[in-house]
Amino acid sequence: MGLVSGTRGLLLLFFVSLILGCAGRPTIEVSVKYYSPYPLAFYNAYYNQKIPDLTFYIKNPSNRPVRVRIVSEYLGYSYEAVDTLELKPGESVVLNQTIPLNVSRIEGIEEETYIPLHYSVQVMEDGRWVNWSERTVMVRVYPVDCMVWAVRMNDGRLLNMQDYIAVFVTPNAKAIRELLAKAKDFAPHHRLDGAEGSSLPQVRAIFDALKFDYNVSYVNTPFFYGRDYVQRVRLPSESLKLGAMNCVDGAVLFASALEALGIKSYIVLLPNHAFVAWKDPENGLVYALETTLINSSFQVALNKGLEELNKNLKRLNDEDPWNGYLVDVEACRKEGILPLY
Repeated sequence: MGLVSGTRGLLLLFFVSLILGCAGRPTIEVSVKYYSPYPLAFYNAYYNQKIPDLTFYIKNPSNRPVRVRIVSEYLGYSYEAVDTLELKPGESVVLNQTIPLNVSRIEGIEEETYIPLHYSVQVMEDGRWVNWSERTVMVRVYPVDCMVWAVRMNDGRLLNMQDYIAVFVTPNAKAIRELLAKAKDFAPHHRLDGAEGSSLPQVRAIFDALKFDYNVSYVNTPFFYGRDYVQRVRLPSESLKLGAMNCVDGAVLFASALEALGIKSYIVLLPNHAFVAWKDPENGLVYALETTLINSSFQVALNKGLEELNKNLKRLNDEDPWNGYLVDVEACRKEGILPLY
């Protein structure tokens, strides 16, 4: 695996504005960089990683200090991001802003669309803030149920975004807590020991709860995976509500339950397929489960998962992430890729 960290990794749109003061008035030079498209599913991770929505390049070419205030927001979809700074004579500053989104508003976006990004640059003049530059641009966004596997930068480079599938792994969701409560009825001694016990009886209990209590079944919906693909992914709560999941839905569902139990989990991504794997806390062995076989027996699904994992170990460890890719959920969390909810 190779974690994405510290970069927005999306197409960059660049706007340059030169702002000059009149005689006796403040003088600054500003250029602005903003980013599009925006996968809204990544908002929590971006905010935690301090990956910006905009970057301001500000210079004070004058011989006196200048106070500057930067305000930006997605109109109707966020709260304001505000920064105030003072530039010394001749000083240049790079300022990144990450805009806090209004979750209830972005959840209402169901299709790829455009939302307005507004920003203003203000200068302190005679004791009050004066707008010196202001602009609204339209930014393309993907709904919160869309996964962006990769994006092509405007310099032609391809950026691998596969680790961000971990945002759909939601161990703290109420639906996952309810699943684990029901799974206890299928576990030995009616208990789930998490990282304190063997994983196999616990995963079997989760499997059986999904099969018998939730009547979950595999639905063969398309799994678009690879360069520049965008795919809808069901959150675990939706899969449990609908009783349906495809391969990637099943992988994030099981990974959510395992992470909630404190068991180290992985999502294995292959061309046209995905499944879940995990490290047993007792013996350190890595197991895998073919979640599409939820209507079969646990042993059959386990054997198939192990077969697929062993068969693809070479491609999972080569240098081409599109041959196969292993997402380490725990490592993603350390890099700030947090759950969507």
